[in-house]
Amino acid sequence: MKRSLVFFLMIISVFTGSVYAQGKVDGNTLRLKGALFFGSLRPDFEKRNFYNDIVGLEYNRDWQNNRGMTLINDLGFDYFHSLNAGILSNVFLGLHLNRFGRGYEWNSYYANGLGIKEADYRLLYSDINFGFTLSPVSNFRILPKYVLRSVGQTLEGSYLGVGAPAYLGQDTKTATGTSGLLGVGFEFDLNDRATLYADFLIYGPFLLNSSGTYNSEHFRIYNTGIVYNYASGGYTFYSEKISVGGSIVVVPKLRLFASFESERMTAKSQSPISFSVSENGISSLGTLMEFVSATAEHNILVSGLKFGVTYDLNM
Repeated sequence: MKRSLVFFLMIISVFTGSVYAQGKVDGNTLRLKGALFFGSLRPDFEKRNFYNDIVGLEYNRDWQNNRGMTLINDLGFDYFHSLNAGILSNVFLGLHLNRFGRGYEWNSYYANGLGIKEADYRLLYSDINFGFTLSPVSNFRILPKYVLRSVGQTLEGSYLGVGAPAYLGQDTKTATGTSGLLGVGFEFDLNDRATLYADFLIYGPFLLNSSGTYNSEHFRIYNTGIVYNYASGGYTFYSEKISVGGSIVVVPKLRLFASFESERMTAKSQSPISFSVSENGISSLGTLMEFVSATAEHNILVSGLKFGVTYDLNM
């Protein structure tokens, strides 16, 4: 990520000496924004399920149907308050909502059987942005920002084991968290209508330590008995993101934009209470793996293309 940031800055430095245009926000402006997203989503729950099942000598294949369309993406606003204090152009405050949903399907294998599995998954996160705009030249802007992110995700899984032993299973996982993140954006005007931009989340947690909750319940009924796994504790995360794209003015105040997005949110549970119990009592190995599954760092991976629109209201 750091190499990509340096490369982008090198490209900007090559062009800023030869292009003279202006595309910045004028005066006090409320910018409304909305987009759709097409791409892949792989939750941290996928790896946690993998390690949960390994203790039973069951191997999960990769989850399918990770690609799809999301209609509620980057929905929100930014308010820019003009300062015009040298290179300090304005300060801004924004709120953006993102929602993703997937219906995953996958198979698993164990010694004498096949697992047929599916799960409904939802990811919702909101970003509150605080920042300011620096304009060292008329067509190039730097936007340092602080992002307060709140994340919530849920998974409801149904599992069927065909073989020896056979089983029916239900799996419920939820996680919520809040974290403070540092980011920076860059905008470069090609002319009075077209703008290239890049946006990065580069460090966290910052100022506000990450905090949240994690809960997992997994219940299986076998033809030979039952197993119940449970974990509950804190939940922390941080994020790294790259977004590169461009926008164009269609009519005054109205812009269309498109970008490539790649984000990795790294998450884990903290100090969970966990156990695994069957008709024979508490399983020490199952309890250990439930704890390891919850506390290991795993990634929520989001990547794809975003298409959207912004509209400016002068205040």
